Amino acid sequence: MLLNNAISLRQAGASDWPAVEALLLANKLPTDGAQTHLPTYLLAVSNGEVVGCAGAEVYGTLALMRSVAVALGVQKQGIGRLLVERLLHEARSRDIAALYLLTVTAPEYFAQYGFKRMKIEDVPQALKASAEFQGACPACAALMALTLREAPVADAALPVAVLGAGPVGLAAVAQLVERGLPFVALEAGEQVGANLRDYGHVQLFSPWQYDVDHAMARLLAPTGWTAPPAAELPRAGEVVERVLEPFAALPQVVPFIKLGARVLAVSREGFDKVKSAGRDKAAFLVRYEQDGEVHELRARAVIDATGTWNQPNPVGANGLHAIGEADARDRIFYGIPDVAGALRGRYEDKRTLVVGAGHSAANALLALADLAKQSPGTRLAWAVRSPTLQRVFGGGDADALPARGALGASLRRLRDSGVLEFFSGMRVARIERVGGQLRLTGLDANRQPVVVDGIDEVICATGQRPDLTLVSELRLKLDPWLESNEALGPLIDPNLHSCGTVRPHGHRELAHPEPGFYTLGVKSYGRAPTFLMATGFEQARSVVAAIAGDLVAADRVELELPETGVCSSNLTVEGAATGCCGPAVEPAPVPVAAPKRGCGPSSCAPKPAPEAVAPKRCCG
Repeated sequence: MLLNNAISLRQAGASDWPAVEALLLANKLPTDGAQTHLPTYLLAVSNGEVVGCAGAEVYGTLALMRSVAVALGVQKQGIGRLLVERLLHEARSRDIAALYLLTVTAPEYFAQYGFKRMKIEDVPQALKASAEFQGACPACAALMALTLREAPVADAALPVAVLGAGPVGLAAVAQLVERGLPFVALEAGEQVGANLRDYGHVQLFSPWQYDVDHAMARLLAPTGWTAPPAAELPRAGEVVERVLEPFAALPQVVPFIKLGARVLAVSREGFDKVKSAGRDKAAFLVRYEQDGEVHELRARAVIDATGTWNQPNPVGANGLHAIGEADARDRIFYGIPDVAGALRGRYEDKRTLVVGAGHSAANALLALADLAKQSPGTRLAWAVRSPTLQRVFGGGDADALPARGALGASLRRLRDSGVLEFFSGMRVARIERVGGQLRLTGLDANRQPVVVDGIDEVICATGQRPDLTLVSELRLKLDPWLESNEALGPLIDPNLHSCGTVRPHGHRELAHPEPGFYTLGVKSYGRAPTFLMATGFEQARSVVAAIAGDLVAADRVELELPETGVCSSNLTVEGAATGCCGPAVEPAPVPVAAPKRGCGPSSCAPKPAPEAVAPKRCCG
């Protein structure tokens, strides 16, 4: 007979899944979705053996208790009670507002902890994402809830702070205007669309019909604004001139945009990162600098659409600047220079090395090649870290965006023409000045030394990364290597995906453990290079609907992105910047499966034992 004092409780880890799965199957409990939420499971262990488990799926400030199971040979010894009581304690310590569960035959048991029955149709929208509401549990399961703390009352008079006035930030502004919500937009640049202006000379690969947010277009329409020709391909600067600037000048918008306002930090008023109790009742505090003075803005919610353009990745191949890179910055351009225009003199009759393998690198190389035709003294070289170039050249005719496919095809022809020097698999480790030029040294894919001498200019097109210092006092949930929103990480990881397609996602994937804070736009993708502008427009619509409390609209997200034509699961990745403009589609409801009918032995819970012990078969 097992005694309670022989039991220890601990958090589950990834290696515990086989034991947890066996417990759930033995107790005829659903396993759907359980492994995904394993880090929030508690385990009861005796003599090194897992003899019980209980889990919680956390959705913001709400949680769904599930998978309470005890090994068949040690039931009725209070193990379930220990697990449930510890879960309740953990939920309170994590400032969870309410716990929910589904059970077939044990409502009386859970009632002793304060759980109360409620109508299944009243389940919070957030919980509908759980597998237990997607068919894992039967329709006859009872829904029960336990309020752990009263929900905070939002100060509706406070504005929503929108950080960044680029295309996605202004799309969020348009949604806020349409819903009548107060807002303040903070833009570090002196004009809206500052990042797009930096590469305003670059032609985008998606036509106009996909580069204009629908809400912005609706608000502009009464002014006599004419939408650009749908099939034409705009330059980045034209998006600013023909859409963003007219929108920002609307009378219901212009008073609430602060230009030249650089955000310094975001926090909770009166709270540091550690303090929990009452945290979600506190306003956000956005500290920013404008005209040499520091100001603070109180906000009810914060939308971070600051992008990543101003945080370029280095030339160095290890995520660190190459040795000597900082000293050579006067010879390095990060991004896509205007080779044919304002910066022609910098590259004409010079030898330029382009480092990187994305759309930014392709644009720079093709522009240099055109310049070389006009000025034969112009020479170009190209270094990529990856020895595999399929991703670099793209899908050609298979690409759903013809201009994007054509860009890759043009780059392939340039490489094959012999016009440029090509260094495949080069990982730059050091940059040094030799005479009046630069020498770059590193290793190739076989770890053999590579030396590139006689370089006048370097164009670094290795992509960007998010600036997380602004929000270091907030509680974020990020993918550990992409630094994207955690829920998006597995969907966009370039180590695994190359299609550019992402499952439908919206406010839930863009939220963080910090209630009311959302990361949108290219910053939500972190270091992943596959973001498309149309994605950001739909993100903005969903997030603003959630802030407005319209969860039905917020959850109605359907995102279908164009295929690149190079879909694969085993391509070698080259960190590189990419374009940000692809087609948007009309949002459509995400289908929610109806719960399973019937209450047979594979349902959430059979009849519990007569004693008041934790039921061994229940969804809770």
